[in-house]
Amino acid sequence: MKAPVRRTSAHAALAAPAALLVLVLSLSGCITIPGAPSAPAPSTTAAASGPPAPPPPSSTPAVTTTTAPPPAGWADTVAAVRSGVAKINVTLCDGGGVGTGFLVRDDLIVTAAHVVTDQADISVSMGTEIVSAEVLGVDEPADLALLRTSRPVDGHVFDFVTLPPELGQEVAALGYPLDADLTFTAGRVSGLNRQQTIGERTVTNLVQTDAAINPGNSGGPLLTLEGEVAGVVSSKRAWVFGTNRADDFSAEGTAYAVDARKAALAVESWSGRTEAVAPASCGLPPADEAGSVAVTVSSDHPEAVNVARSLVFHGQSINLGAYDLAFAILSPEMQERMGGLETWRAGLASSFWRTLDIADVTTSGAEVIAAVRLRTVQDPADGPAGQACSDWALEYVMQWDGTIWRIADSYTPQGPPSAC
Repeated sequence: MKAPVRRTSAHAALAAPAALLVLVLSLSGCITIPGAPSAPAPSTTAAASGPPAPPPPSSTPAVTTTTAPPPAGWADTVAAVRSGVAKINVTLCDGGGVGTGFLVRDDLIVTAAHVVTDQADISVSMGTEIVSAEVLGVDEPADLALLRTSRPVDGHVFDFVTLPPELGQEVAALGYPLDADLTFTAGRVSGLNRQQTIGERTVTNLVQTDAAINPGNSGGPLLTLEGEVAGVVSSKRAWVFGTNRADDFSAEGTAYAVDARKAALAVESWSGRTEAVAPASCGLPPADEAGSVAVTVSSDHPEAVNVARSLVFHGQSINLGAYDLAFAILSPEMQERMGGLETWRAGLASSFWRTLDIADVTTSGAEVIAAVRLRTVQDPADGPAGQACSDWALEYVMQWDGTIWRIADSYTPQGPPSAC
């Protein structure tokens, strides 16, 4: 069974026969939480003795300074900032990947360059919001990239630290390792100004940490306790003594993030751009409109967003002409019922998904049923009843395979689609 998540260098490196390996961490594979409450107290100075003297006359009013207390702990920090951490799903011509990013403006997201390398389409999930995004700037030697979302999104906007972190300082990573839900891992700064060679490039000014990070964490924030970004998660180191033998092991607690000050300079340089980096072409010219699918999630079912991600990947792959990837989202039984890839894809060359609304999701045993509203455009010759634009009311039966939700069946309970 072909999985829709591509094996990247992070996976392939584990089978390499040599010694020191550096693993990049992309997996190739809207809840807003208020900030921690503050109760500022005025600063005071005690008099030496006797009653307080009256203040001297002045035309300038007295100013009382206040200081906000530091966060009580990591739970407060995470609660204040988690709404600004994004899950990035990347569609490639030969697969897909998952990474992490974070808001630096309501339409700008920082991530790692290797997360979006060779991207054909990008969708960003923040809470129940799923929006498309484009690459505004990329620096592969520094392993940094800046994305611009198709519309502003709600979420915490992060600040970068202005001073380098200190050796031994507490830090934590927020991200989506191994395509899981948002995950928090804490550690300390274990090294500064590190340099690592990854493939043919050397990345400098890295912050080393012993916080646990894994593929999928790439591009996420390495946070201080105050909620500022000390680095952009990039890679981890592995030592391997053999190949696929019992004595193979990875170096624990040795991960790296790009220095936040370098990331801040990159954002400043790229944020004023108007032209995005051209996406990869998968061999099929897109329709006149943008190739991305506009998505809304109206259901509050806990799996609604995850189901939406699978359906978006399916639709975007159709839009890009990557029919083998779209076909891979179908369950094996569904693939067999469709008569194989070539039979299923017949007539799809002119078809494009435009909008998708996850109206409702219900649980049925081990499956979920997603009631969706879908708009497609196509040549009239390929459309139902000669339609060039069709509005569908569909029910998708989705099965969990341990990694993603796959399409196991689909129905049109309200009959054929209506013309737009």
